[in-house]
Amino acid sequence: MPWTIRNAISSPYARRVIVGLHVLFLVALYFHQGIHSDKEALKYLGCAGDILQGDFTDLFGTYLKYSGYVLFLVPFVAIGVPPLAVLVQMILGILAALALANMVERASGSKVSGTIAMALLLFCYPVQVWTLALYTESFFTSMTLLFLDRATRRDVPTYAIILLGVITILSRPVGMLFVGPVMIHKFFYRFRTIAFWHLRWPIYVLLLLVAINIPGIPRPQLEPIVDAHVIAGVTEGPGAMDGFSGSSIISAQRSLLDRLTFQEWIGLMGRRAFSLLNPFRSYYSRTHNLLAGTVILLYPFALLGIFRWCRDEVGELLLVPLMLNIALVGLTHDEWSGRFLAPLLPLVIALAVMGAVRKTGS
Repeated sequence: MPWTIRNAISSPYARRVIVGLHVLFLVALYFHQGIHSDKEALKYLGCAGDILQGDFTDLFGTYLKYSGYVLFLVPFVAIGVPPLAVLVQMILGILAALALANMVERASGSKVSGTIAMALLLFCYPVQVWTLALYTESFFTSMTLLFLDRATRRDVPTYAIILLGVITILSRPVGMLFVGPVMIHKFFYRFRTIAFWHLRWPIYVLLLLVAINIPGIPRPQLEPIVDAHVIAGVTEGPGAMDGFSGSSIISAQRSLLDRLTFQEWIGLMGRRAFSLLNPFRSYYSRTHNLLAGTVILLYPFALLGIFRWCRDEVGELLLVPLMLNIALVGLTHDEWSGRFLAPLLPLVIALAVMGAVRKTGS
């Protein structure tokens, strides 16, 4: 990196400039796409409206797993201006980017690296496009980063970490795959012995097994799994739901294994995981795919970051949620718009930036 660029990035004003340019970036996105407040957003807004009417049926039923975001929307629905939530999502996104910068800086010892990570996140199109949507992605992504930053610091009260963890879990069901590894790591670190310490890795895997055994999942959400979809809605095995009566991911997997050979099942998992990490979609415009596709450039550096930093606390707590989420998509399905990738990209960004830095700092 030329000295002049490095000097600019290390300037005390650099992060302010990045935030200012980020706001302009979001303004440009707004004029291009507006605010997404249809389809799934209408369900969250409707549930928030029901709460204001004193009806908590959906909150504690259908939307319990998304209740953190629904409750976030309640004040904006109450004043009759739901799109105002986007402004708060933008502020949370900036705070989350600063949290990511702090994590990278603490791990690498490099403020320049932290600033680069912050900039990459604030201009990451597949992440920021959801800032302008009343969907859970932006809020959830911000909560995961705020939680991970606080959880990897030594000066944050336990109650604050727990509060952020609860909000994260209640924002999207996969929140447990971000919060769980942190709690497991902290528990094993507290009672650290050489033999006991290494047990945390099988417990991380156990967390995934617990997730796929949770019952009560609505039948429509299990259909893409049973019907062997790679992307939900793109049918590969129609009609398989006719004889299915389970209510968990593991029961859907058993049904799938009854019809596929083990090699076919492994191949399906691989295609789902590849689809998750592949930002390109044939039904999107060339411009969209070009902007989204830039994240692929991060992957080689992220692999290097995993190799260099997997033994570090921050590196481990970036890697484990990433791996668990990829595995979960392999066992379930990808989503047509690429939304499932959005909360994972900050982890990829952090690992990629750290991959370019040796543990002695830079």
